[in-house]
Amino acid sequence: MIPRNIKYIAFLLIAYILVACTENKPIIPCLSCEGNTTPVNPSTIVKKVLMEEFTGVRCVNCPQAKTEIDNLQSESLFGEDFIAVAYHAGFFSRPYSDSKNDYRTEQGDAILEFLDQPIGFPSGVVNRKQFSGEDDLQIEAFATWGGFVGQELEEAAVMSLDLETTYNESNRVLNVSVAITPTENISDALNLSVLITENDIVDVQLTPDGRVDNYAQTHVFRAMITNTFGNRIDEALIANQSISNIYSFTLPSDWVAENCKIVAFVHHAEQSKEVLQVEEVAVIK
Repeated sequence: MIPRNIKYIAFLLIAYILVACTENKPIIPCLSCEGNTTPVNPSTIVKKVLMEEFTGVRCVNCPQAKTEIDNLQSESLFGEDFIAVAYHAGFFSRPYSDSKNDYRTEQGDAILEFLDQPIGFPSGVVNRKQFSGEDDLQIEAFATWGGFVGQELEEAAVMSLDLETTYNESNRVLNVSVAITPTENISDALNLSVLITENDIVDVQLTPDGRVDNYAQTHVFRAMITNTFGNRIDEALIANQSISNIYSFTLPSDWVAENCKIVAFVHHAEQSKEVLQVEEVAVIK
C-alpha cells in the first residue's frame, strides 16, 4: 500500500505538470473562503487555548492572577497560543464609589453562572473543560493554570479559525468575518461565540499592597457580539471545507478601539461545554 503522504506528493507533482503545460493561470485556493475544499494539513494548524478568568476590582489576590496570565502569555511560555478573557463578575466586581468604570455586564454574570460559581476569586476556566482532580470547571489555584493550559496545547487541532476585521473610525462600526475550516468531519452540536475585550483601562484596583488608583486592567470582557452563549453552527462541518459568517458591532464612544480585540471560539453546545478552537485578532491591526 502506498503511504498517504506519498500519494499526496504525487498528486501535487501531477497537478503542477498539468498547470505548467497550459497558458491558464493556476487558481490559488483560499483557506478562509466559504466552500473551500482544499485539503488542510492538520499538522500546520496551531491549537490555541482559551482562559476565562473571573476577577474584580475589590479582589485583593486578582492582580496576582493577572500577573500569572501575563507570564503564561510571554514568548518564553505559551505566547499567542494562549488567549485570555477577564470577566468582572461576582461579589468582588462591585466598583468603588470613585471608580471611573464599571466593568460588570449582564452577559459576564450569565457566563459566570453558566461555567459554575467558584468557591473563591480569582478563578479561571481553561477551554471550558473539567480536568482530572477538579470538582468542576472553575480552577481557583491560579498557580496551576499553566499546567492545564499545557495539557490542552498538546491536543491536536480539529479546525482552524480565521478572523478578519474592518473598522470605520467615523461611525465606530466594526465588522468581523469568522471562517471555520475543520480538518475532519464533525457532527457534534457546536456554537460559535464572538466577543470583544479591551486592554489598558486604568482605574481603581485593590491589590496585596493596598488600593491602587492607576491600575491597568487587561483582557477586560466588554460584550458578546454573538448571543451570550454563542450562535449555533447550522452548516455542516465537512473536512477541509470552510464556512464563514460576518458580524457587526458598534463600539461605544468610551472604548478605545486601538486597545480592543476580538476573541472567537467554537465550543460544544449540549452536554459538554468544551472549547475546540479559539482565535484572537486586534480590532485595528
